[in-house]
Amino acid sequence: MFRLITPIALFFFGLFVSIYSYQSYGDFAEYGAAFYPTAVGVLVSFFSLVDFIMELRIKDKYVFQHFDFFQDGKIILLIIAIISFYIFVADYLGFIITTSLILIFLTLPFLEKYKLLTALLLIILSIGIYLLFARVLLVGLPSGIIFE
Repeated sequence: MFRLITPIALFFFGLFVSIYSYQSYGDFAEYGAAFYPTAVGVLVSFFSLVDFIMELRIKDKYVFQHFDFFQDGKIILLIIAIISFYIFVADYLGFIITTSLILIFLTLPFLEKYKLLTALLLIILSIGIYLLFARVLLVGLPSGIIFE
């Protein structure tokens, strides 16, 4: 039953975001400020509805073991630390370096080989994301002191 609550909550969250951004910004047709939050809200609602249907179909096939509050607490603290790191450091280091560090820090501990290649690909991914948002979509991302 607990696994059904999350898709329902995400559905209503996505619905709220899409309706709020559509009504507040009002320039949806011109790919303006309302387009991306509205589109993301609709996609979150859609995929959470798909997840809800999938959970209903497999609800008798899984058995819930127990919560590991210590492990979950460590993960929550890690996410808070990463978000805080990004908030406080992104203006100084810039999007590319900050995002590369976060991606490398979150990915490499789970790999046993090809760590250097993976790190290089994650840096290239960060550069690609920056170019997509800063140059194509014209979203202002922090450039940092190195790239100014």
